[in-house]
Amino acid sequence: MKRKIALYLLLTCVTVNAVTMTGCGSSKEMSTTEITASTQVDNNEHTVTFYDSDGSTVLKTETVGHKENVESYVPKKDGYTFVGWFATPKLTREFDFDRAITEDTPLYAGFVSYTEDTREFYIVGSGTSDVLSESDWGKVIGESQKFTKEDVENENVYTITLELNEGDQFQFATDSSWSNQRGYGYLESGMFDGTTYFKNAGGLGDTPAEKSNIEVAVAGTYTFVLTTYPGEDVYDEEDPYYTEETRENFNSNPYDKITWNFVE
Repeated sequence: MKRKIALYLLLTCVTVNAVTMTGCGSSKEMSTTEITASTQVDNNEHTVTFYDSDGSTVLKTETVGHKENVESYVPKKDGYTFVGWFATPKLTREFDFDRAITEDTPLYAGFVSYTEDTREFYIVGSGTSDVLSESDWGKVIGESQKFTKEDVENENVYTITLELNEGDQFQFATDSSWSNQRGYGYLESGMFDGTTYFKNAGGLGDTPAEKSNIEVAVAGTYTFVLTTYPGEDVYDEEDPYYTEETRENFNSNPYDKITWNFVE
């Protein structure tokens, strides 16, 4: 009989422990309300980690409230110029600091060293506008298609102003073979003030955004600014079609950028 009573008491203790989260002989409890409150506190704050461009060296960390914004800052690195914070370790997409933080977020610094760019760039493409109709996908590259390299100290800045028609498609390149092509993925944005001015028109086969055609959605006169960092160019040597003779067709750059102004 004593063994039955002892067994009953043991089972009762286990049952109470499971329901109230209280051990026998202990008054410590954690209610469902306390657990929920603790989880909410954890979810109300997120850590933003600022990494160097190597993706592993931590430059700074910030604790940010849920759905709040993190402030940018400019890190220093001897011999390099800081060009922005990126959302991906491969530096393919700049981070938007207007974006609300809803989870722990890593950011990656972009640093470049100045190297003079001696290349000439042209707009190549096709359409009904005079310049692109003449270009005929780069068969013709002349003064009308040529960018002007601006005299800016320690920067490589190219500009061109031209009239474009809706439906025109184009990219920027250094020759008729489309070497060093800079397509839609290099645009800082295709929109302004809620209006889409440029669309990603793709290309041949499975084309990445950086090599995709830019399609004009709004006709008008535009000024394009191409900023280059040739010292940071990379080459896709793993591509089966890559050769040393054609290497400039496999060129890309995580920092090169196309900005534009709609003149009229």
